[in-house]
Amino acid sequence: MTSALRIQKFNQLMQRRIRNVLLVSTPYDAFVIQEEGNLTEQIFLEYKALSLSSAPHVTHCPTEEEALGRLLQERFDLVLRVTRVADTDLAEFGRRVKERQPDLPVVVLGFDHAEMTRLRELVSREAVDKIYLWSGDAKILLVIIKELEDRLNADRDIAVADLRVIVVVEDSIRYYSAFLSVLFPELMKQSQSLFSEGSNRLDRLLRMRTRPKVLHATTFEEATALYEKYRDNLLALISDVGFPHGGALDVEAGLKLAGRIRAEIPDLPIVLQSAEERFAGPARALGLFVNKNSPSLLSEVRQFLTDYLGFGAFVFRLPSGEEVARAADLRELEQCIACVPAESLRYHTSRNHVSNWLLARSEFDLAAKLRPRKVSDFASIEEVRRYLIEELSHLRRTENAGTITDFSARAFDRESLFQRVGEGSLGGKARGLAFLNHLLTVQAEDGRLAGLRVCLPQTFVLTTDIFDAFLQENRLMPAELLELSDAEILARFERATLNPGVRRSLEVMLENLAGPLAVRSSSLLEDDMLHPLAGIYETVMIPNNDPDPGARRLDLERAVRRVFASTFLRNSRAYLTQFGSRPEEEKMAVIVQSLVGQRFGGRFYPHLSGVAQSYNYYPLPPLKSEDGVVLLALGLGRTVVEGGDCLRFCPRYPAMLPQFATPQQTLEHAQQSFYALDLGRSRVEPALELKDAVVRYDLDAALEDGTLPLLASRYDAENDVIQEGLGGDGPWVLTFHNLLKHGSVPLAPALTRLIELTARGLGTPVELEFACDLGDVGRRLPAGAPRREPVLYALQVRPFMAREMVKELSGRPLSVARVVCRSRRALGYGRRQLGDVVYVKPAAFQPAHSPRIAREVAQLNERLLAEKRSYVLIGPGRWGSSDPWLGIPVQWADISGAQIIVEASPEGYNIDPSQGTHFFHNLTSMRLGYLTIPPGARAGRDEEYVDWAWLDAAPAYAETEHLRLVRLAEGLVAELDGRHGTGLLAVPG
Repeated sequence: MTSALRIQKFNQLMQRRIRNVLLVSTPYDAFVIQEEGNLTEQIFLEYKALSLSSAPHVTHCPTEEEALGRLLQERFDLVLRVTRVADTDLAEFGRRVKERQPDLPVVVLGFDHAEMTRLRELVSREAVDKIYLWSGDAKILLVIIKELEDRLNADRDIAVADLRVIVVVEDSIRYYSAFLSVLFPELMKQSQSLFSEGSNRLDRLLRMRTRPKVLHATTFEEATALYEKYRDNLLALISDVGFPHGGALDVEAGLKLAGRIRAEIPDLPIVLQSAEERFAGPARALGLFVNKNSPSLLSEVRQFLTDYLGFGAFVFRLPSGEEVARAADLRELEQCIACVPAESLRYHTSRNHVSNWLLARSEFDLAAKLRPRKVSDFASIEEVRRYLIEELSHLRRTENAGTITDFSARAFDRESLFQRVGEGSLGGKARGLAFLNHLLTVQAEDGRLAGLRVCLPQTFVLTTDIFDAFLQENRLMPAELLELSDAEILARFERATLNPGVRRSLEVMLENLAGPLAVRSSSLLEDDMLHPLAGIYETVMIPNNDPDPGARRLDLERAVRRVFASTFLRNSRAYLTQFGSRPEEEKMAVIVQSLVGQRFGGRFYPHLSGVAQSYNYYPLPPLKSEDGVVLLALGLGRTVVEGGDCLRFCPRYPAMLPQFATPQQTLEHAQQSFYALDLGRSRVEPALELKDAVVRYDLDAALEDGTLPLLASRYDAENDVIQEGLGGDGPWVLTFHNLLKHGSVPLAPALTRLIELTARGLGTPVELEFACDLGDVGRRLPAGAPRREPVLYALQVRPFMAREMVKELSGRPLSVARVVCRSRRALGYGRRQLGDVVYVKPAAFQPAHSPRIAREVAQLNERLLAEKRSYVLIGPGRWGSSDPWLGIPVQWADISGAQIIVEASPEGYNIDPSQGTHFFHNLTSMRLGYLTIPPGARAGRDEEYVDWAWLDAAPAYAETEHLRLVRLAEGLVAELDGRHGTGLLAVPG
């Protein structure tokens, strides 16, 4: 059972609770019980000590008449009548309560044990449900409430979750009051300790509801009825030796009851109690004997729960009693079963000890599956061993699948894909990953979509409370940090330290994680539809391969501090300010994630990475926007998200590749380089300038690594064709035909299903970052060697805006004197007035000058921000591309004053418009105007254009080597109809 299904089931348990108690007693008795008014406090403290969810509220009435009146005005779950002397009015009071509310339990609490016999004679079961003896301990109030709740909920809870039952048989009011006051709290403490192994706080709290029900009988007939009703769920019998049978005391009734049950359930734990030692021999023949007068009663009850009912560690013993191993949790149980001697395994499995131990941990499904199996069902004890290991391994893999598990430094969980360190928020990016993890568990059949295994890489999240504590402990005040330069901020964070608890958690992660790590941001606001902050904060990749564990830990700590610091750097401040958020209010969680890929010599990278969108802004017929689009690259995903050359295809029609329509177009548009992690460099060093271990390589490196032939074709220059397969000696061309046209791995169908599921789950179009490790595809392995299968890893999901989410443009037609720019591929909505235009001079543009142009843009942007003037920005290629040959490599802070961005390239500079990049996602989500113009388009000739001649003729307000700033007295009016993809900039008429 997965954790999600378990939570759904356990949440239905214990529906009937005792929340309001009506206490009826004389003022003096109330005073004695409340001890100067703290009865409710006693109950509260007792509940708190046992981590129970909520303590009942107690209302006191001094007289029976007043109590009966309150019953007409308020709802109560229990009437508790306290008396010092056996009084005939008790039965009458009980009957009057039942007349008003027949199902309302009435319990009598007496003070004097000498009065118990007379009290029982005076009270009929039709009027009073139970009688207890007060001994001055508030635990009796817990017992009254919990025993009643168990009785009220037993049938339904067993039907829902197959819970277990402990039957207690005892007729002495004095003794069952005392014994249950020991049993209930100890049972709850043991359960609480046991369920600290739960995956998260909610799981632990809900598991507390699954503790065994304690059902109490006082006669042989009642006990027999309980046994027959709950036989299949009976966990243990705890019985007195002598109690009423057939209306009279039978001094051996308990022996008779235990004898019958032992004959029918040979391995059931049975405890027989008596104050007379003469029954010790017969009792031990049937189970465990406990002397009622024993001074060590509490320790004996505790020992019974741990040794016989599975509440303690599983202690593996030889038949002689010698201990050979001990398991505290499921993982250790599996490890011990793999190595304990065969005679020990046979001893425990022949007595159902494993299923009992699992029952105590609420693993009812597996316990029920194991219980009927006998050692004789298997060919050998080694076959039993293999069967148990397989079942336990499957249980551990599935029970926490799709959940957010609380990280434990004591017991590292290798199976859980998503673990949380801390108690604060996960942040937006991690929240999306947690949802993906849940979605894949629920929706992916056997962890696969379209036959391809799909999952998350192992992920750990340091929650935002760790960030808050880090700032406070190191006296890093957000208001002060915002006044510092980036270099000063980085220096202060480099000198700061993480607290010992966090450092220990990181150390345990490193002890259990082999291979490189990605340390990523997950701020509160990140990956929200309206302000995704895509690529604004830092991602740090570390090789994690230093032989010195201390050095590896320092690298990871520095990476975490670097991500923390990025909250306050210039780029993030500019972005947050632009959409009206206060940077000092932002909080940062940090994701530590296993990096997807394989080691190829001194490099580490995945075979494939990319971005999949459920909505395509630029579909080419016959494709539709809702068919989606995927941008795919060899190596790490930086190629895609930072605007480099990559393959664009529709996941529904992967063989349609319009940018590869001819061999020349294929050569022109195919990916020429890739990113990989250089394992020979440390990503994080004490110096402020960080060495970037993510390095750009030519495709020759991928050929050397053996990854290129899996994904590429070859160009035959003599015949001007792209050849499939490994033949030929022409240059390699990265076409991905083996995957997309020939389907060697079902990548496109899996991505189609994945974006469909996430879009449906989020209720909006989505963008998904992914990576794919092809495993051993294309490799020759030694005979008998296991082959690693391909795996698609989901790395990030965020909602984004589609055209259909934009309102229809309404109002009067725009009156214009001259159109300066017109586009049929525009994003944005509405009309706005702007007075300034900053554009790259076409005559001065050369791709090699792009970095210099970016610096000039940043300087003009800073000047216009100071003047509080927004502007139109026009330039070639992809704005924000990290590849200067494909566009102007600005950061968000460099253009934060721009309200409309136009991509307009000169003829021959054929760059696909931005889509799938972090820059593009931020631009669309912030509803900035975005217009794309075909390369070389001219006013007067083409429908879409920028009127360069008009702009050049306008006087320059400012000018640099590559830029002109034109300030227009009458301004420009922009009209954007993103729903239909049209936009224009015009001089108003």
